[in-house]
Amino acid sequence: MKTRVLLGDVLTEIKSGIGADWAKYPVLGATRGGLAPAKERPGKNPERYKPVFPGTIFYNPMRILIGSVAYVDEGDEPGITSPDYVVFQGKDGKVDSRYFYYWLRSPLGHQTIVSLARGAVRERMLFARLAEAKVELPDHDTQKTVSLVLAQAQREITAMKAAFAAQLYDLEQLPHRIVSESVDGGQ
Repeated sequence: MKTRVLLGDVLTEIKSGIGADWAKYPVLGATRGGLAPAKERPGKNPERYKPVFPGTIFYNPMRILIGSVAYVDEGDEPGITSPDYVVFQGKDGKVDSRYFYYWLRSPLGHQTIVSLARGAVRERMLFARLAEAKVELPDHDTQKTVSLVLAQAQREITAMKAAFAAQLYDLEQLPHRIVSESVDGGQ
């Protein structure tokens, strides 16, 4: 069963900085590929960096239109991200954060983002704008079921990528082995 929801009623923004403990955490960023280590260390006010932990979604509001959105999943190390980023999570019993992350990255989410993004020079989407959106989502039980399937699919994708990377490495070493064998006389 689908329900039309106001996102501000089912999502909670995380606005507060991590505080004095900031140095205990890795700095994380959001890319088109999802979660990634940040390219830069914290700036002048590192205590303002926002905590990101399993169950949180975050994005750079100036890069949301190109799909720079990340989700900290179970098993991922908690971290901190730029105070300029939008960080939020689904409210318990209302929205499953993993489900919503994949929804946000889907064509439905992209359409919603395009309809909400605003800016005179460069389009952006802050949380207040996202909170205004009314979207259709399945009931929470369906979201949880789909979320578990998505988690399993992601584990399988990760395992396949690792296997392919190992095979690719072996293939890339083939020219070196051929040259070595030619020098050794095939011995």
